[in-house]
Amino acid sequence: MTRLRRIAVFCFALAAYAAAAHAQPAKPPASPPAPPPINFGSNQNVLDLKSSLIPDRAPGSAETDGSSWYFVQVTNDSVRPATRVLLAGQPPRSALALLPKPMRPSIMALAGSDSGTVVETASAYGRRAWRVIVPPVSTVRLAIRVGAAATPPALFAWTEPALSSHNRQLAIFITAVGALIAAAALITGGLAVLIGHAAPRWVSLTLLLLLLAWLSGTGMFDGSLATGYGGPYGLSAFLTVLALAAGARLANAIIPIREIWPKYEKHFHRTLYGLIALGAMAYVGLPAATVLTNVTIVLGSLAVAGYLFFAGRHGHKAAQVIAPSAAAFALVALAAAVMAVGGLGENLTGPAATGGFAAAGAILLALAVIASEEIAVLPFLHGSYAAKLLEAQAPATAETVIDHMAPLNSLARAAIGASHQGVFDMDFRAGLLTLSPEAAQMIGLSVHETTLSHGDWIAHVHPEDREVYSRALEEYRHRPGLAFRLEFRARGGSGPYRWLELRATIVSEQEVPSDCLGLLSDITQRKEAEFAAQTAESERKREAALPRDPLTGLGNRVALMEALDALGEGFEKSLFALLDIDRFKAIHASLGDRGADDILRQVAQRLTGLGEPAQIFRTGGDSFAFLFANPRRAPQPIGNALAEVCGKPYGVEGREVFAPCSIGLASGAQSEDPLALIKNAELALISAKRQGGACARVYSTDLETLAPGDSVALESELRHALASDQLDVFYQPIIRLSDRSVAGFEALLRWQHPVKGLISPGDFIAHSEETGLIIGLGRFALERAATDLAHWQRYFPLKPPLFVSVNFSRRQLKDAGFEALLRTILSGSGIAPGTLNLEITESAIASDPKLPQIMGRIRDAGAGLSIDDFGTGASTLSEFRTLPVDTVKIDKSFLARHGGTDIDTDGEVVLSGIVAMAHELKRAVVAEGIESEADAQFLARIGCEFGQGYYFSPALDGAGALEYIARHYNTAAAPELG
Repeated sequence: MTRLRRIAVFCFALAAYAAAAHAQPAKPPASPPAPPPINFGSNQNVLDLKSSLIPDRAPGSAETDGSSWYFVQVTNDSVRPATRVLLAGQPPRSALALLPKPMRPSIMALAGSDSGTVVETASAYGRRAWRVIVPPVSTVRLAIRVGAAATPPALFAWTEPALSSHNRQLAIFITAVGALIAAAALITGGLAVLIGHAAPRWVSLTLLLLLLAWLSGTGMFDGSLATGYGGPYGLSAFLTVLALAAGARLANAIIPIREIWPKYEKHFHRTLYGLIALGAMAYVGLPAATVLTNVTIVLGSLAVAGYLFFAGRHGHKAAQVIAPSAAAFALVALAAAVMAVGGLGENLTGPAATGGFAAAGAILLALAVIASEEIAVLPFLHGSYAAKLLEAQAPATAETVIDHMAPLNSLARAAIGASHQGVFDMDFRAGLLTLSPEAAQMIGLSVHETTLSHGDWIAHVHPEDREVYSRALEEYRHRPGLAFRLEFRARGGSGPYRWLELRATIVSEQEVPSDCLGLLSDITQRKEAEFAAQTAESERKREAALPRDPLTGLGNRVALMEALDALGEGFEKSLFALLDIDRFKAIHASLGDRGADDILRQVAQRLTGLGEPAQIFRTGGDSFAFLFANPRRAPQPIGNALAEVCGKPYGVEGREVFAPCSIGLASGAQSEDPLALIKNAELALISAKRQGGACARVYSTDLETLAPGDSVALESELRHALASDQLDVFYQPIIRLSDRSVAGFEALLRWQHPVKGLISPGDFIAHSEETGLIIGLGRFALERAATDLAHWQRYFPLKPPLFVSVNFSRRQLKDAGFEALLRTILSGSGIAPGTLNLEITESAIASDPKLPQIMGRIRDAGAGLSIDDFGTGASTLSEFRTLPVDTVKIDKSFLARHGGTDIDTDGEVVLSGIVAMAHELKRAVVAEGIESEADAQFLARIGCEFGQGYYFSPALDGAGALEYIARHYNTAAAPELG
């Protein structure tokens, strides 16, 4: 019973609790937690406040102008005041609203809950920018009124340095893009005025409207009268749809719709009027008009690009040229659509991001119109206008009447075809060539390719004949009525070139050349027969007269190689000898050019009278070669006989001169081929030289250790390097010691071998002197240095101007064509007079009494002159005084001797004396080999103007030299602009 009572009591209490719970009113749902405060004291450059914005939902908080209030909690946990600039972002889909918005989202008012917080406008950063300064270690509640933003917009809090940098970069980008598009519009507009074509006129209008539309998208016209009706989004849509309409008219001007779909031409024009009307609706702010306009712009851009691609695929070359730029503008429209739906988020640079695509499309479009002949000749003629002119100029008889619709009547065409000829009609005004079907087939073109632009025709002409063809056509163009004949090669596709003969006459209209009208003939068979005959005659003459050395009358190196190749199976029996005159440089220095040449002629005469059955060649300056096809004696006795003959004295101008020779011999049995035979003889010659000269050595395998390198291969590789751009010119800066600015450069050759890598000039300059290749190397160095110097002087017009010094040898200066080459380079390069310096060593000047005369003519031509390695030669003070030089270059050995010992002190005295003497004679001084700051200071102290060395810089390539000038030129020497 007791248990039942307890259960009843428990059930009663439970029922009472349930009833009480049911009667109690329900609790309101918990409010969402407040967003965390934004820390203005953080080191982030940009803070996004959107996620922390709290809308003001209090009764009566709505503004009559549609703006909204938002609250945000900010804090500053740093010990310094935190300064931020607030700007509203561009929310997605703003331009897709059915009702037009009068303005872009912007901060209209801002207030803080703490009196210590500074809130002020920051107009330097934008029309609606606000600066907020939060005190240290404090929390502030900001109230922000945002216009044109029903939902929380993107608000960004910038640090001032970051925003300044962002605005500066954005302004540069907008200026650059706007300038590119505007320049393209102006250039094509000028072209339209000059030639009167519709295509450049529509291009200019399209680009101008596109520029205005893009600038409108960046907010440039916000707040102006232009946005007073449909707001900024309506204005942007209106300008863009006008650009689309102009682009569609451009596409129609290039490839008329009537030529592809004639029945749709009226629909096309109606569609354009509809586009303009829709854009006008968006501009005045009609509901949904802006959205429809933006959708139409995307679809229309794709349609124009698709139309051009379709026409290009069907053979319209003008469409092929313009299609890439149309594709670029279609990408601009697509990118704008992606941003409109929020594809790139909310940011300040979104509307300007399409500028890169727009600029690229503008440049492509302008280039296509300016440079493409396919567009330049759009107003082409159908039929032959020349035929109409001929009819007008001919007597009015029935026999001379020419059918306007068929310039080539059937009888004339039949006669021309029967004679295997074709009609050629070049219209100078339209730049179009019209060929008869017979002429097109003769070249290899399709019978449907009878009309093509002159640019396309030039592409069919052989590259080697294009200049001759163009020059002849231009020359006869100004001689109307004169019949002429022209031969050239051309082909239609990938087939062989055919030789063609054009017999034509220039037709004029009112004394102005209008057409070149004539007949084409295929003369390939005749030209091939002529070429075969010429080849046979050349071969006969070559065999009749091998190449000869003009001084001695002996065969030269080319004749030697031909003789070696002609040995054939008798190669193994042959004996080859190389002979080199010992001390020939000293002999040349003593006797001069005339005496040295006399010695070479006497050596040749002695060798010729030796009595051995051999071919003799002169292979170098003081080198001779013997080729014994079937020697009667052993190699060593032959070599000894040669040494003995050459060891006797020679008579020159009443003097006895000894010119002994070293001889190296090698047999064909020990060599694989002619090149190996020459190499083995060179090794034997080196051995004879090392034994003291005036003797003969025969090749054996133990001489391989003496091989310094294959000189014949080196010559061949060096010639190949000249022809294949393996050589380059580097520049070591020459510094003005007074202010450490760059004054000029010394040009230095470098050889980048594809296998051996970078080869030092010391490994090939001496060899090039011997073989004569130094002439070609010097010409290359001089032309490259002049070209680079002209660029530098144009980019950096300093006073005094930059200069370049180029090393030259006596042999180069005495080359017959050098002075003419120098005058051509100086007159054609545009460099300042006296800034291209030629450096000649003091020893070279002292060894040749005629060299000062040559130097005087070089200086008169406008080049500067310098004495290199001054102090190491043997010139006297009187000689130095009369030399026509501008600069003295002190050898680096003098600088190396200055220091602290007695000997070093003597070096300083010598240096000071050279500098003082040069200044007394009005010569500037350049010191080489500066390797420390102490060297530079010492030279500046004794009055030396210029210096160079690794302390300042090693030799640099052309790009490196230009960068060095930009970093080290004297800004005070640059001319003032404006």
